[in-house]
Amino acid sequence: MIEFDNLYINSFKDFSVSGWNQLLKKFDATVNYTSWFLNYIEILNAKDEIKNYTFALYQKTIPIAIMPLYVEKIKEDWQISMGQEPIYAPIFNKSVSNKEFNKYYDYLLSEVDKVAKNYNCKLVRFQYSPLLNNDFNCNYFENFGYSDDIKYPDWYIFKAKYSYIVNLLVSKDELYRGVRKSNKPHVNRTRRETKLIVLDENNFDQSMFDQYVQLYYKIKGKKRNPSVFELDAVAVQKGFEVLLLCQYMDILIGAVALHTHNGKARYNSSVQDYDFDRSIYPNHFLLWESIVYLKEKGFDLFEIGEQVTESIDLSSKERNLSHFKAGWGGTLVPWMKAQKEFDHA
Repeated sequence: MIEFDNLYINSFKDFSVSGWNQLLKKFDATVNYTSWFLNYIEILNAKDEIKNYTFALYQKTIPIAIMPLYVEKIKEDWQISMGQEPIYAPIFNKSVSNKEFNKYYDYLLSEVDKVAKNYNCKLVRFQYSPLLNNDFNCNYFENFGYSDDIKYPDWYIFKAKYSYIVNLLVSKDELYRGVRKSNKPHVNRTRRETKLIVLDENNFDQSMFDQYVQLYYKIKGKKRNPSVFELDAVAVQKGFEVLLLCQYMDILIGAVALHTHNGKARYNSSVQDYDFDRSIYPNHFLLWESIVYLKEKGFDLFEIGEQVTESIDLSSKERNLSHFKAGWGGTLVPWMKAQKEFDHA
């Protein structure tokens, strides 16, 4: 291990919200590094006894990196992940050259190993956000015994090696030209037949939000704790989340949730009620309206999400999802992940 002088860590738990927000200004961060999201992950995965060990790395008085870090109990084994998904990789101060990343990874991952050892963890997982300006030729974790091959659970996100990123700096006309031809009639028909409602930091309606929650429960079941939705409502009002809702004959039939921060947005989730007119396409309509909304609000990038390009064994649902997300323009960007398993588990 490389020796460092004057390096130390400060736990996320020791920061105030304002203090963490001030720290983030020195980093090119996505919403996944905000205090809201770091706390949200704890509430979202409380059933797995998740614990938050996120920290900031300093050299003397200069913040060098932010390292999200969670440990959770899956079945009977502890592992470093968030809801079994990979944790977001460390981000570095804008003043730190990427030539220095490798040596700081040495220190950061030694701290990860300490937590893993304390909990006798089975494995550790990380991912790089495609929204960040990563060096996509270098998965730094691979220099420290990590592999990019995650085989279980058999989830779509582990099969996807890429994600679509839409550049919102081009004109609206150019964005529309990037939409798959067969999607456009679905968007236009649904626009004529339905009403768009947007909930954001400037326009929050609690009664509409409650309708969204009820739609979510109807479609996906009551698996999510109400306290998670309470944090979602806070996120909308703080500017970390935007909800686009589709109303048909005064009934909510579709919703898309976007995570937003620092000029970057990510398509986080959607729900659609298929009990209504099948000639109405809420998801198509709302995804295009998301692009329009983000463009008008001055966002730079929009991550539509995971994409499988290889000819591998996918379910029909996974193939349909991959096809849907490929129909909105954008650029395929590597979505790198890393996992290390421990012998002591």
